[in-house]
Amino acid sequence: MRVTSRTWSASLGWSQALPAVADDVQLILSFGPVESPSIEWFDEVQHHWPTAQHVYCSGGGQITDGVVQDDDVVLTTVHFDGAAVHPVVRDGVDVVNSTDAGERIGAELAKVSGLRHVLVFAEGLALDAASFVAGMNTMLPADVQVTGGLASNGIALSRTSVGLNGPPASGRVVAIGLSGESLVVGTGSVGGWEFFGPERVVTRAGMSEVFELDGERALDVYKRYLGEFAKELPGSALLFPLAVRSSRDGPVAVRTILAIDDAAGSMRFAGNIPEGSIARLMRTTTDRLIDGAGQAAEHAGGPTTTSASSLTLCISCIGRRAVMRSRVDEEIEEVIRVTGGNSTVVGFYSNGEIAPPTDGREHARAVLHNQTMTITTLSER
Repeated sequence: MRVTSRTWSASLGWSQALPAVADDVQLILSFGPVESPSIEWFDEVQHHWPTAQHVYCSGGGQITDGVVQDDDVVLTTVHFDGAAVHPVVRDGVDVVNSTDAGERIGAELAKVSGLRHVLVFAEGLALDAASFVAGMNTMLPADVQVTGGLASNGIALSRTSVGLNGPPASGRVVAIGLSGESLVVGTGSVGGWEFFGPERVVTRAGMSEVFELDGERALDVYKRYLGEFAKELPGSALLFPLAVRSSRDGPVAVRTILAIDDAAGSMRFAGNIPEGSIARLMRTTTDRLIDGAGQAAEHAGGPTTTSASSLTLCISCIGRRAVMRSRVDEEIEEVIRVTGGNSTVVGFYSNGEIAPPTDGREHARAVLHNQTMTITTLSER
């Protein structure tokens, strides 16, 4: 396996010239602004690597070389020695058809012989991502995991774009199935948040909006625990997400608050919180978030194979970036520290992260996360 990464900007072009003789690349991952690069840029990439599957996903900041960039495109090429790439794309995804879209993509990839893993890059606003991931899980073999994230354009939350082998568009999901016995995959997902306050039952909710906790107006409960921070809502909500699980022994998913409704006493979240769920407040510090990124990298594991190189794909939440602000590069530096600098570390800041929970349970299926650093490591034996 061989991995290379470079950046492209409209003003300066490539940070590193494209190779004179193109590698036999099977997969290209590009992360950049929601406003897609020029058609000429895509044509140049496709002309240079005509047989590669080229994924583009907009981010709320792109990760490369230990820093976070906003304007440049980060392009990573992957040559597999033995693994194979199987793309599936679906357009027109929305809240209503999310489960069906997940089931259809999962069913198609389930037909791939020797399927080992699935990478997903998805519409970041119109998709019911929790239902989409659940739909994929029902159709994929139990030993096949899903990781990836939702496209973003930062805290603007106005439009996102995803592409496959051409300019990106809204309302699109691209799934990349990876097969082959040589492939080695590691995953990790850690938020760095701590619980506070009691667990409460979601007694009234609609899709991603929560109206009542333990029979009381949800916003009233939330404000009571925030104290002085309640005056800074909704901005301060990034500091106090909810931990949600479907049952007492179920996996925990973090949910970020996107908006509040004082009149209704409700809160709208980046992801579903069904009635009957168990919720608990969370809080953190920047140092805890940075430590969490390192723990996610430890869970994912470094390259333990004889690959010439490996890929460490980081997908972190735009909410984490908003909390860490100028210190956001430090969580990427922590991932690089854990990997020992022996892997190409790239990624983007997302509207939601997809990965199995790292909670000690074996064979847990992927779920939608918010405010979480998720890491996927790819190498070959």
